[in-house]
Amino acid sequence: MRNEINAAAAEWVAREDAGTLSPAEAAQLAAWLAADSRHLGAYGRMRAIMSSCDRLYRGEHVPGPASAPAVRPRARVWAWRAAALAASLALVTVAALRFLDDGADTYTTRIGEISRVALEDGSLVTLNTDSRVRVRFDEGHRDIELLRGEAMFDVAKDRQRPFAVTAGGTRVVAVGTSFSVRRSPARVNVLVREGVVKVDEAEQPVLRLQAGDKASLPERRAPVVARVDAVEVHRELAWRDGMIAFSGETLEEVAREFARYNTLRIRIADPDVAGLEVVGMFSATDPIGFSRAAAQSMHLDMALGENEIVLRPRPKKKAAAGSH
Repeated sequence: MRNEINAAAAEWVAREDAGTLSPAEAAQLAAWLAADSRHLGAYGRMRAIMSSCDRLYRGEHVPGPASAPAVRPRARVWAWRAAALAASLALVTVAALRFLDDGADTYTTRIGEISRVALEDGSLVTLNTDSRVRVRFDEGHRDIELLRGEAMFDVAKDRQRPFAVTAGGTRVVAVGTSFSVRRSPARVNVLVREGVVKVDEAEQPVLRLQAGDKASLPERRAPVVARVDAVEVHRELAWRDGMIAFSGETLEEVAREFARYNTLRIRIADPDVAGLEVVGMFSATDPIGFSRAAAQSMHLDMALGENEIVLRPRPKKKAAAGSH
């Protein structure tokens, strides 16, 4: 069934790309999309891959496991029909590696990559840097396992199949909502952007979180829930656009956050400097640009090495000879 849906979605995208759909064709497409939530997910995947092909044709870099050949415009419809025949094996979204894992789909991003993955039910998963999820759907369940990192889930409504995200011993269940989950060795963080989710954790009461709730769930300790405003939610989710936002974090904390997105690390060479606070929004993959801005605004010296950027206090100017 999945192959048939993927094939139909690929055919629709190919027909759209070949030219404007007639009113009758547009109505047929709308009816097909509305007939099954899986149709929308498949259609989204095919549109994402078409976008990748367009970028390759224009000579733009598209990150992924390997460079795909550019698709010339005249051959594009044929390429899509061929892709439809192998949709269940070969088609992946831009910037995410996809693996088959015991009947489940596993998606992975490398350091510095952000990926949007359209699932077969119409839900959208946005993977942050160095993250990995395992997706397993059946007739009664939609199960996601966050193996590492962070992901945003925009969930298509399906009351017959709850959408559950597991991160270690934490399970987050939703029907139709938008929320993020971040997994680290010591804790799991959940932020709800829209709707309501249930958070079930071993030996802890079940939490019911609504839009604007942010929960920190440390291991072997009681969870902490806080209310945040829309500005804070936007700041927390800036990574989806390749940005990092800070509102008073120390320079040491900022350096650790940049390390999630880059192999070039920021090293703070003085404990007093490490405690300086940072406010602002910066490109997640530009530690050099951030360090230059920090050095200028905080009166620091910046040294760029092979594998690191070092920030330290500027040396004090020596008093002029003969002065008192």
